[in-house]
Amino acid sequence: MSRLSHSFNSFFSFFSKNETLIKYTIVPSIPLSIISVLSINANTWVLSEIHHFYIEMFAVILAAILSFYYISRYRTLDDKFSLFLGIGFLTNALIDLLHTTVSYQLINDPLFLKYFIPQTWFAGRLFLSAIFAIAIVGYPILARKDGFNTSISYAVTTLSSKTSRQVLPYSSSSPLSEQEGKGKEEEKQDRKERVGTQQKLLVVSLVVVAIVASTTAISSLFIVFPGIVLDNYLIHRPYEVPPLILFLIALFYFYKNHLDKKSDVFYKGIVGSILIDAFAQLIMCFSTASFDTAHNVSHILKDASYFVNIVGLALSSINYNLRLRQSNIRLEEVNTRLREKEEQIRIQYERLKEADKMKNEFINIASHELRTPIQPILSLSTMLRPEIQDARQQGLLDIIVRNAKRLLNLTDAILDVTKIESQSLTLKKERFDLNDIILNVMDDITLSTQFLGNKSMKLSYEPQHILLEADKARIIQVISNLLGNALKFTDGGTITIRCEVRNSEAIVSIKDTGQGLDPSMLPHLFTKFVTKSPLHGIQGGTGLGLFISKSIIEAHGGQIWAKNNNNNNSSCGTEGATFYFTLPIVNEERQERRHLPLTK
Repeated sequence: MSRLSHSFNSFFSFFSKNETLIKYTIVPSIPLSIISVLSINANTWVLSEIHHFYIEMFAVILAAILSFYYISRYRTLDDKFSLFLGIGFLTNALIDLLHTTVSYQLINDPLFLKYFIPQTWFAGRLFLSAIFAIAIVGYPILARKDGFNTSISYAVTTLSSKTSRQVLPYSSSSPLSEQEGKGKEEEKQDRKERVGTQQKLLVVSLVVVAIVASTTAISSLFIVFPGIVLDNYLIHRPYEVPPLILFLIALFYFYKNHLDKKSDVFYKGIVGSILIDAFAQLIMCFSTASFDTAHNVSHILKDASYFVNIVGLALSSINYNLRLRQSNIRLEEVNTRLREKEEQIRIQYERLKEADKMKNEFINIASHELRTPIQPILSLSTMLRPEIQDARQQGLLDIIVRNAKRLLNLTDAILDVTKIESQSLTLKKERFDLNDIILNVMDDITLSTQFLGNKSMKLSYEPQHILLEADKARIIQVISNLLGNALKFTDGGTITIRCEVRNSEAIVSIKDTGQGLDPSMLPHLFTKFVTKSPLHGIQGGTGLGLFISKSIIEAHGGQIWAKNNNNNNSSCGTEGATFYFTLPIVNEERQERRHLPLTK
């Protein structure tokens, strides 16, 4: 029982792997073999010349339909294999038309027809079998999507000219990658040229076979081929053997190139057509005279092969249209869902924009409302301090002033961030000397309580006159932020400010001798709310100063960055850090450079 079950499993496994071979080759071969045996008797079914005309005219019509179907399939699917067969069937229809019309016009000349009919039949069948063999053997080349159209025009216009080459440029950021890209492009171009050459050879073969077949058919009007019909041999028509061999080669390579694995019923129609054509050739080999049993059966089988091919093409076209319609329906459903999602996203986006607008309006109102009470607090506290003699009360008043200034700076920073994020930060550009504003900021810094309380702190600056066209107040804000940070993180030593001109840019550097920067902070140094150095635990204020400074510098078309002075960002060290920023200078003005050392 287990052995029987194993046998059944093996059979079903073989059937599933070779379904096309069994259903479309082995099974149809059985009735075709029976027909071949029945066709041996030449007198079983004898027809007249007029019946031959009708049968062949039907074949011409079917071949023309096949040509139209194949070329239409090529135009729809860009299937070059179909284009190849379409051109082949078109030429074969013309040969069959010549065979049919001449036979009908000279129907009363049996001696002429005795040789003309088998010779033109041989020409048409030789061409058709060669086309199938060339197309199926070269299917891996024809299935490629590049180069074939050029090959068609190449073969039709000239068989000796060379097509022009065009290598696409390749760009890369490094010489090595550029060289690799060129190598890949050259390899791709070589492969494309090889494929193009192979496709041209196939097309040339098509043209050559068409010329040979057409010449053979036309020469049949004047020449009797030697041995075209042999009465005393088993194979009466030896000229039918080469087309038979070519049909068998096409059938063999159909399975060798795995066309049987294609799900398209189009390929099932091709293999069925080739099989019927092979049996038609086999039967025609035993035809002793025109219009005998073998002759008539072969012609009917030829029509049947065309018809099977048309059915395969028609079913393939119907299936394609059904799949296309289903795909369109699914695509429409997807598009409907996408439109619904887009509408939801649009609504959410509008809500977010409205919420963001309300947030910005609230921040603006809140900041302005905060500034209103801060100004009198600062003014009145400053006016009140000389009137107070008690040291403790003066200290409390200083705390009020200091925190009021901190709150004022915070509101200004929030307003600036709001303008930056809403892209409403405007610059009021004017021409000024960078040296002047650096000196002014240094004066303000040296008068601050933090600087006056640290006797070991010095500011060093080597003046250099550089003419800028920028927002003066915003550049002062940037320099004040950077100097304030340097002062905050430097316990003692020198804060050095330098300016230089390089490549039409002013480069300003502020170097301190403080604690340096934590390497983990460097990638996020100029983002919002970086408020302290995790390594040292020093409070860094609101965390908005560097973000605002970066936005101001970039709005002017410059850059800003920072690094540790030990040139090794893997550790902070005690050599301090340097902040840099660049600004475009006024090109048409000559920059005056004076090196006057200044130490405060």
